[in-house]
Amino acid sequence: MTDAPSNEAGGLVALFMELASISSPSRRERAAADLVTARLRGLGLEVVEDDAAQRVGGDTGKLRCVVRGRGASPSVCLAAHLDTVEPSGPIRPALNDGVIRSSSGTILGADNKAAVAALVTVTEGLVVGGDAFPTFELIFSVAEEVGVLGSRFLAPDLPAAPIAAVFDSSGPVGGIVVRAPSQQTIRATFRGQAAHAGLEPENGRSAIQAAAHAISLMELGRLGPETTANVGMIEGGVAQNIVPESCRVVAECRSLDDEMLAATSSRMIDALQLGAARVGTDLDLDVVTEYRAFRLDESSAVVGLARRAIEALGLPARTHASGGGSDANVFNGRGTPTVNFDCGMSRVHTAEESMDVAQLVLLGELVRNVIVMAEPAGGGRSGSEGVV
Repeated sequence: MTDAPSNEAGGLVALFMELASISSPSRRERAAADLVTARLRGLGLEVVEDDAAQRVGGDTGKLRCVVRGRGASPSVCLAAHLDTVEPSGPIRPALNDGVIRSSSGTILGADNKAAVAALVTVTEGLVVGGDAFPTFELIFSVAEEVGVLGSRFLAPDLPAAPIAAVFDSSGPVGGIVVRAPSQQTIRATFRGQAAHAGLEPENGRSAIQAAAHAISLMELGRLGPETTANVGMIEGGVAQNIVPESCRVVAECRSLDDEMLAATSSRMIDALQLGAARVGTDLDLDVVTEYRAFRLDESSAVVGLARRAIEALGLPARTHASGGGSDANVFNGRGTPTVNFDCGMSRVHTAEESMDVAQLVLLGELVRNVIVMAEPAGGGRSGSEGVV
């Protein structure tokens, strides 16, 4: 088992607490990015921020840093995202009985600040520690929580490493995501006719009624072992005494099987069209494929590295499929075989989110193992080896 020095473990917890207290919802990651940049530049490393801010409508671009060790080019890329889902108020991380939670009734932001803290802290330990390690690449993405948006705008030659590891899955350290779904987002706007709800409702056409009927026709939730569907937002109306002229619905479906995804999306669109027809509203539809599914060959080099890194902790390595997307979907789609590691965080995206300190320390050890166990690369990307 690789032992993280106690001062490094303490530094990891402290950095995580500091990062977690910084509000950085998607498209507003500036303060978190500045802290990460300052820590890495304090080691004498070059940090490059790209133009993703303009591409995603945010205030921050993705950060990339190559940490020079053995080998001319990066042997592995390690990635995490700087953004969180929108908090409901100030985040106040508190440590009690070995578990970190938000004491203010909000998310904690362990998704993905735990991984960000681990990547930065381990990099600091390697650079100042004097032990040999292969050259590696760090990427900190933005706008990941809004459809894995930020990583889509990476430069075409990135990641530069032949393999990559994303640290962005919940569950105890030891899990390796080798399969993840495609996702489609469906945005629908119903356009009806406003009228006074008490004097002449018969002259109106309710956009909310059309949306409600459409949603009632949908099969939502878990549709099978590989497929889910959800309506996440509905917005409409201006006053209780006005027949609503407009209503906006945002829905999604995900599946590990692209044929099932297409069928599910088609049924949801049919329901939206039927709802509009029943009430007599117009319907504007926008359907976007946010990211594509991936499946890694379990005998591939990147899965082998992931297994060795976990087993060196004295833990069994568990490969599994995930119902969520991540930057790993984009990296795999670009031809860079990429695993996504379970990071020890739990109940993410809720006010009950927590991070066990023991799991956070294990995460730091895992990051270190991935780096030091990677073979020095001679240069260039390996293509799609390992992605099936």
